Amino acid sequence: MYLLTGFLGLISIVSPYMFGYSTNSAALWASLIVGAVLIVASILEGIAADKERWEYWVIGAAGVGAVLAPFALGFSTLASALWALVIIGLATILAAWIKLYPWRTQYR
Repeated sequence: MYLLTGFLGLISIVSPYMFGYSTNSAALWASLIVGAVLIVASILEGIAADKERWEYWVIGAAGVGAVLAPFALGFSTLASALWALVIIGLATILAAWIKLYPWRTQYR
């Protein structure tokens, strides 16, 4: 699962340049920060020897931040940035929820 969240982080970092909203500084920095958090948390999950899942709480929080960023930072009228961050955020929240699903059988 950490590969998926790392990939979502990479997509978040390159999306301002792919979709042409790198001129809006709020949208650019929101994408870069969300992407960096996702990549760092994914790397830490990948190299962790323990079975703790704190990284996915961080990933879930980053997903919520990605969904809320266009509205909180005032670039919701920029359609490409809005949809890129909302889709990345929802996919991230879904990945974190799957990993943290409370009734899931524990494999240790």
